[in-house]
Amino acid sequence: MLALHESELVTGDIVKLSEGMDIPADMLLLGAHDVTTDEAALTGEPDAIKKRIFRECVAKRDEIVANGQKNSAKSHDVYSPILMSGTSVIYFLPILILLTISCRF
Repeated sequence: MLALHESELVTGDIVKLSEGMDIPADMLLLGAHDVTTDEAALTGEPDAIKKRIFRECVAKRDEIVANGQKNSAKSHDVYSPILMSGTSVIYFLPILILLTISCRF
């Protein structure tokens, strides 16, 4: 594993994060457990945001569609697998692999 400065990241890099770390690029969460992020700096959302891996998000969406339900602004049952640049990791269990999908320059 190499240690790189965030300015050296390119699309497709696999990144390992730790608690308290700023997220250096927009990423798709591929593997993790109990990930929570702080998105207040970007969205103004004061509450911690729970994230799930991509596979779990797709499965939950498919379950909701199969049951004839829909997400609404008041009830968002499908967690996001997207970690956004400029936010930070509050908590996770360290079995985490991320795929950079968009870097900021």
